[in-house]
Amino acid sequence: MDNNKQVIYIVALVICLGIGLTFIVPKAQTAYATYNDVKAKTLTVEDNKKQIEDLQAKKAAYEQEEKVSTKPVYQNDTATLDQMASFGVMFEDVIQSAKYNGLKLRSISYNISPGDDIVMKNISTDYNVCAIQMQLIGNYMQFRSYFQDIYNYPYLINLDKISIFPYNNDKRVLIADVTVILYSTKNEAQKAAAEAAAAAAGEGDEKVEGSGVVAQ
Repeated sequence: MDNNKQVIYIVALVICLGIGLTFIVPKAQTAYATYNDVKAKTLTVEDNKKQIEDLQAKKAAYEQEEKVSTKPVYQNDTATLDQMASFGVMFEDVIQSAKYNGLKLRSISYNISPGDDIVMKNISTDYNVCAIQMQLIGNYMQFRSYFQDIYNYPYLINLDKISIFPYNNDKRVLIADVTVILYSTKNEAQKAAAEAAAAAAGEGDEKVEGSGVVAQ
């Protein structure tokens, strides 16, 4: 009789263990999967942070090199008075290089004669200046290759501003707001036009000063 009770007890214990495992194992598997997912996302965020810091460091190194650069300034002697024409193929090269390296161009705009550029502030009578603002999408290696192409460009251009952040839906994808500034030497026709405009502005100022008008 005691043996029967022991058998019944053992069978009941085994059944209880079996039922318990059916609840515990799935929860344990879910917890383990969640842990691995969080770990993977943490590693991705850390990797993205390192990649962005690396790209920013490359930009800083590029700027330091540009300070002592001996690259020639592009000149298009056949350009008209239109400043955009004076940059020749440079505008297209900057855009096509981004596409060639696999980057997607989300938006683009340009600003002729940006007022905050140091060349524009000091020697605008000798040079044309154009700032190209782009938003680009790609991965770390694509951006790295593109920035290297900008650095190796045969004429003087300035990788002026970079703001990089990861894409919300996929942290491996980076989005960057990039400003590239192009420079070209004014041809004789453009220099003459700039000098005439400056002279006309000076004459206008003199007339205002001699008119007796008091500025409010």
